[in-house]
Amino acid sequence: METTVVKGLKVLENLVAGNGSRSLTEIASQCGISKSNAHRLLGTLEACGYVRRPDDSRNYELTLRLWELGQRVFSQLDLRGIAVPFLRSFAAETEETVHLSIFDNNQALYIDKVDGVHAVRTYVSIGDRAPAYCSATGKAMLAWMPDEVVQAVGKTIQHFTPQTVATTDALRAQLHEIREKGYSMTSGEWREGVLGFATAIKSPSGRVLGAIGVAGPEDRVRQNNVDRFIAAVIRTGHDIEEALGFGSETAVSADIAASRKSTAK
Repeated sequence: METTVVKGLKVLENLVAGNGSRSLTEIASQCGISKSNAHRLLGTLEACGYVRRPDDSRNYELTLRLWELGQRVFSQLDLRGIAVPFLRSFAAETEETVHLSIFDNNQALYIDKVDGVHAVRTYVSIGDRAPAYCSATGKAMLAWMPDEVVQAVGKTIQHFTPQTVATTDALRAQLHEIREKGYSMTSGEWREGVLGFATAIKSPSGRVLGAIGVAGPEDRVRQNNVDRFIAAVIRTGHDIEEALGFGSETAVSADIAASRKSTAK
């Protein structure tokens, strides 16, 4: 692996994490490289338009070049196409209906699904919509939305079953718990007798791209080990994020650590 490229990417990541400008000394120290090495890397990045030094400052800051590239890549992402093999393996593992949703007009919009193998199962059609406040994928996505979106969704609350969340404040409490756990669970909140789990699919910046979920008759799902369903939905969400290319930050960090270890020998 070309360590110079890896170190250059680490410098960019460091500036992104800095939320502003940083000095050469700070960058070198936090990236674990020498000041001379950091200076050469920053000079190259500056010449290529990724980094700049404001007038009368020795600090470095990012330009909008990374944002421009990111916007182009983001516009080319095909969430549904990338998620297809993961949906299939997820459905095979759980034997229940799994679905892929996006957030649209304050609702969960189902853009793909794989049916469960059982005669009695939950039915979802591609193109169907579900209330974000009482569906598993809807809540998984809503948990990472700005509060003004939560407020707007709260104004649309209807009570489909006795389990449907009643108020916006109660919904906020549920969303807080979802963020802490990393997944949502709905038990008869939209359709009685249905138990569902979901997790959001997010970019590294926290932007919600969609959600992956699984649902089935509550009695059968509970008999088949709820923890297994939760683990499977979280793992599938992470797998889709990695397939979208969102695991690169961890990989770069690991490569930097490996290169340091190699250099120390």
